[in-house]
Amino acid sequence: AAPMTDLPPPGWYPDPTGTPRWWDGQQWTVAAQPPARSYGAPAARLDAGAICSYSWRKFTEHWQVLLPMMLIVALVGGAGMILAFLVLLPVMSSSGDGGAVALSWTAYLVVVVLVTLVGYVLQAGLVRAGLAITRGDEPRLGMLVERRHLGTFFGTVLLVSFAFMIGYLLCILPGLAVLVFCAYAPFIALDRGAGPIESIRRSIELVRARFGEVLVVMLLAGAIYYVGSLACYVGLLVSTPVMVLMLAVSYRILEGEPVAP
Repeated sequence: AAPMTDLPPPGWYPDPTGTPRWWDGQQWTVAAQPPARSYGAPAARLDAGAICSYSWRKFTEHWQVLLPMMLIVALVGGAGMILAFLVLLPVMSSSGDGGAVALSWTAYLVVVVLVTLVGYVLQAGLVRAGLAITRGDEPRLGMLVERRHLGTFFGTVLLVSFAFMIGYLLCILPGLAVLVFCAYAPFIALDRGAGPIESIRRSIELVRARFGEVLVVMLLAGAIYYVGSLACYVGLLVSTPVMVLMLAVSYRILEGEPVAP
């Protein structure tokens, strides 16, 4: 056996039998890479109901990991909001002098940037978990702090967020279009390590080719997320992982890849 320092990074490699298989950096997983589809071969139909049922089943199978992930995301986000409120107290106080106000706003901006960056790291962990589950691998809590392809994910999410804000300010509908057509870009960035432009371009291609089917999946995923937010946002601990799984499943299907049973 090769020493630990010689182990290849995670990726698709031929296993000892010659079958292309996913190597997680330490061992072979059950995920086998499908043969390349011939040009123009149709991918499986996107059945929103089946995708939702599958995602719920996978959540119930892996809730021991997914729920702690969501709790960490919620706690970090809540702590960030509290910290941002505390550093703004001098601004809200009538007795605060100019220097204290300026310092508070500076500290507030620093906190917001840090919380946003940490939030992106945790979001990447959830997407990694969804990609792993649909590939046939076990999700791990450590995925929340993995750094592989994190830079491309950051760039992609920032670019999509900027495009959404511009589209939303110009007119609400262009902003919503950005969310739909770029929904798979973060998954592509983490799954393939593609750059922001390439990830967004590929996401637009996938959605445009199957727009009607994708829109139904997105609307159902959005509805599940909204229902989860009604119960004092506690339901988001469940609805968010289900929504991520729905996007991961539909991404696999659109790319013509197999989905773990």
